[in-house]
Amino acid sequence: MDRSFVCLAVTLIVAGGCVPALRAASGETELKDEAGNTIVHYIVEAPANTAPAGTTDPARQVGVIFCFQEHISPPGADIFPVRESLKRLGLSEDYVLLAIRAQSPRGGLGEADFVPIEKLLAWAEKTYPVNPRRIYMYGKGAGGMVAGEFTMLHPDLITASISYSWGWWAMPSELDKPLDPVNSAPEFYMVLGMRDFTHHITTVRDTYERVKAKGYHVIYREFDELGERSYHPTSNDDAIGWAIRLRNKTIPPSPEELKLLAAFEKATPPAPIGGYYPSLALVGGAPAGAVLQKLFVSSDAGVRAAAAETCNHGIFGEATTAALGKLVADPSPEVRHAALRALASYANWRSAAAQQVLIERTTDKSLDLDARLDAADGLAYAAKLQATGVQQDPPMFRALVSLLSEKEEPLRAVAFLALAPIRRYIVGGADEGQFPPEEGWDKWLEKITAQQSGDLIYYSVCGAAGSSHTGAEPVDLFCAGGALVNQSPAQAFQATLQAAQRDYVPAEEVVGMMYAIGKGVQQDYHEAGKWFLTAAEAGNTRAAINYVGSLRSGMGNLRRDPELTARWAKFLLAHPEYSPVPGR
Repeated sequence: MDRSFVCLAVTLIVAGGCVPALRAASGETELKDEAGNTIVHYIVEAPANTAPAGTTDPARQVGVIFCFQEHISPPGADIFPVRESLKRLGLSEDYVLLAIRAQSPRGGLGEADFVPIEKLLAWAEKTYPVNPRRIYMYGKGAGGMVAGEFTMLHPDLITASISYSWGWWAMPSELDKPLDPVNSAPEFYMVLGMRDFTHHITTVRDTYERVKAKGYHVIYREFDELGERSYHPTSNDDAIGWAIRLRNKTIPPSPEELKLLAAFEKATPPAPIGGYYPSLALVGGAPAGAVLQKLFVSSDAGVRAAAAETCNHGIFGEATTAALGKLVADPSPEVRHAALRALASYANWRSAAAQQVLIERTTDKSLDLDARLDAADGLAYAAKLQATGVQQDPPMFRALVSLLSEKEEPLRAVAFLALAPIRRYIVGGADEGQFPPEEGWDKWLEKITAQQSGDLIYYSVCGAAGSSHTGAEPVDLFCAGGALVNQSPAQAFQATLQAAQRDYVPAEEVVGMMYAIGKGVQQDYHEAGKWFLTAAEAGNTRAAINYVGSLRSGMGNLRRDPELTARWAKFLLAHPEYSPVPGR
């Protein structure tokens, strides 16, 4: 069957009123309120044979992907890369795609579009058999800003966001309750092309640092070949393949989804279909993961294999991934191989549990060569998109570097190829060939570890959970704040602020970031800029980087200042190392 989409002309049902679509199926349509006022112009693409609205059978329900365009592009411009990716993934019949025209007369998407987006989603849920646990956002430029910002501010509606070529600034402030990335927060996938405009590059990198500091699970990719476009099959398929496996953490499974899970409570689970359990992949998330964890320990190797294979079709949370990791030592080759494939995919999508399993087996010299090679191959797969861009997970690269000195050639071969994008390559002369980074592998690993640690690097002076610092000195206050951040953000901020007010430079930088991301205090970019500048003037390189980023991007409407930007950019040129000294 042809899985292509068709654009549908539909009857609009809003607040009990019915207003017919005003435009042809191939163009824009107007969503109107009961009084006939236009809420938003939109474009919809839906599968040809969608079930009726209100269908509760999970197998007949669909997900929704909002596709937001750059401000200079026509509405629907970024439906194309999503549509093509879904075709390649064989999922065209499973998703409704929506795009909107911006409310702003200048054409740029922004905060004014948030309420219309909510109303359009409510309309879609009345028009199609939408599963509310499967709502995603995809955007480029200003559309990427809307995708990221709306997702952060509406975790009860959106499961995950994919953004290209721009960043965002508004984040929910954590005043009483800390962010819970495991159980309630949405997730993010950010893409930057290195052939993009310079101000796009600095803005995306700045946003990534803040999203990471906030505590969200974020997959961040940089690609040398990509410019200011979001059509990029490599990242499109990876990002969309990741997102559609996730389920909204704040919305519990429906009664019908719970029935699918209940079928596995019997002594004999349902028979696999195609080698796995599609119903568990369909429900997804931690609820289905709890069922899989029980199947992993079945005495029936066929059940264990099907359960492991199911993990290649869904994402079920870190607890399930950790339990899956135990199957790599299963006596059944079928079980082991299915588990290893899933772990490689999860590790690629930055699952710490999956990465740890692969690292431990790769570096465990007590295992036989085949077992180590299987794990190393999975690790190399997981590191592939990071090796050519930003090395978000240094432990994976540390493990691969360690294989370069292995006596077994196959292990060295895996590491050599995985690390090839990072090696220097000299053409011609006596020195022709591939070599480690100029500073050597050890220094390179130290550098990327410092880069990806962010402000956490400063807490290395504190000991375990800040337990060695309980006095009233600035460093004691700073460490006390670090120990409280995941329990009481407001108390953590106050302790850190007191340390900053006593001229403790790491605290000045951290307070700046806490203001920037709303960690324990109302988000305030002007205050963030003041503290970044204070720490930068004291010689803190990371604060200077954050200050320059905020000035260049006009972070949160912070006034752009070319003179200050140039001054601090010059400072950074004189300090190319990105390894701030703890305790400075």
